[in-house]
Amino acid sequence: MTDLLNILSSSNVANYEALLVMGTIVVVGMFVGKLFERIKIPNITGYIFAGLILGFVLFQIGLDDIVHMLEIVSSVALGFIAYGIGRELIFSKLRKSGKEVIVITIMQAVFTTAIVSLGLILFKVPVAVALIFGAIATATEPASIMLLTKRMKTKGPLTDTLIPLVGLDDAVGIVIFGILLSVGKSLNSGAELHISEIILDPALEVIFSILIGVAIGLFCGFIIKSVKARNDDKYETFLNVSIFGVFAAVAISKIGFNIGDLQIHLSPILTPMVLGVTVANIVSRVRSHEMDLAVDKFTPPILIAFFTLAGAELISAFLNQSNIAYGAMITTIVLYITLRIVGKISGAWVGAKMMHSVDSVRKYLGISLLPQAGVALGMAYQARTDFAEHGVTILIVILVATLFYALIGPIGVKYSLIKAKETNV
Repeated sequence: MTDLLNILSSSNVANYEALLVMGTIVVVGMFVGKLFERIKIPNITGYIFAGLILGFVLFQIGLDDIVHMLEIVSSVALGFIAYGIGRELIFSKLRKSGKEVIVITIMQAVFTTAIVSLGLILFKVPVAVALIFGAIATATEPASIMLLTKRMKTKGPLTDTLIPLVGLDDAVGIVIFGILLSVGKSLNSGAELHISEIILDPALEVIFSILIGVAIGLFCGFIIKSVKARNDDKYETFLNVSIFGVFAAVAISKIGFNIGDLQIHLSPILTPMVLGVTVANIVSRVRSHEMDLAVDKFTPPILIAFFTLAGAELISAFLNQSNIAYGAMITTIVLYITLRIVGKISGAWVGAKMMHSVDSVRKYLGISLLPQAGVALGMAYQARTDFAEHGVTILIVILVATLFYALIGPIGVKYSLIKAKETNV
């Protein structure tokens, strides 16, 4: 009995230590992020840097295991990131964007995935891992792109193509990632698999992720639509419904379910994204904007925690693993960064050429798509969870690449907009 009480007591202490670390992560991440913003460096880089410092401190005082205990926070943050991307995919807006944007988006995503995956396979990276890197490479960080277009007051064909493309790009990337992650898990299982199994498991994961996302979205959308416009508590209702939807989508995705003897796994990125798409296309444009206002008040601390935890995870992985092959790691990082740049530029050029886009779009769109952060880190986090053997390597490579792109990406965007002569400052 005494032993049981001691176990429960120590467990409770660990939980409260995790709570203390969580609060510290949010506050320190926020302050370091603001400091980085003052010196014209993206705040996400500041959050990751804060995580590196906190991860080292936690390792020194023997509390680095708490970083892994807070994995649920990262899963929830990833759910809200995907939910936000989904809410941007309003079908009427996509129709206005036109065929040109859709074709270019798909072409640059496919080219990037293929070039990164094949390039890494040629350098003896395991096929399953190379496919994951290829899928992650598709993701583009829209925040820095949107910020620069506003600051520079840009106007012209490049801007008109770039802005709708970056929103659609992450959605396409999430779908590709959902498919290739499932294929990668099948290849990485070590069991002898028939081609039908390699195709069937990913197909079922994508199909059921869409079905569950739509089902939760219909339920949430019905509640949101039923709220009266003059209801004083409407923002609270929108937030509560959104929290329920994201929590439910993430939880069901992580738990999975059985249909007879068939075990169904869902994508914790694709499911909440489909939830967001469904809700955004059910409710009115005004109601959708009100939802954005409500959710945006709730998500900042979760997103700060997510990026700061990612930095802490990176330093923890380095300090806890003595068998890291640093030469191979550096080679993979350099290859990933280089191949992604080649894929983005060539894919955007081919897509623009196919659609007979103007010169400025053909020449400079690819360079504008280099920034990478939030969604890519979310994908890497998911891969770390699903790939026990290679997950840490994937996370480290993407974190280092994110820091590189945070510095070089905005320079590429600025260069493109200036060369396209679309700036008004």
